Amino acid sequence: MLNKKLITVTLISIFIYSCASMPPLQEMSNARQTISAAKELSASAKDDQRILEAERLLSRAERRIEVSLYDAARQDALRAQKQAIEYLEAEITKKPK
Repeated sequence: MLNKKLITVTLISIFIYSCASMPPLQEMSNARQTISAAKELSASAKDDQRILEAERLLSRAERRIEVSLYDAARQDALRAQKQAIEYLEAEITKKPK
């Protein structure tokens, strides 16, 4: 009886832990799409510091996923997307209507 409870608790713990530490695939995809949108909006995006930083963060996030550092990878992906969004916002406000 004690063994069944122990096994049950262990399995539930493993399940909860695995759900909490899933690879940040959606965050990575969002960052890639935002960087791509920035590059489509302006040819100068590829040389902008914010886009270069976004690409660096995205690259670091990919490396972190490879070694199962999912939380750190998620933060990098979110920061990458934020950098690209800041670039887009600045470019959109500069363009004449």
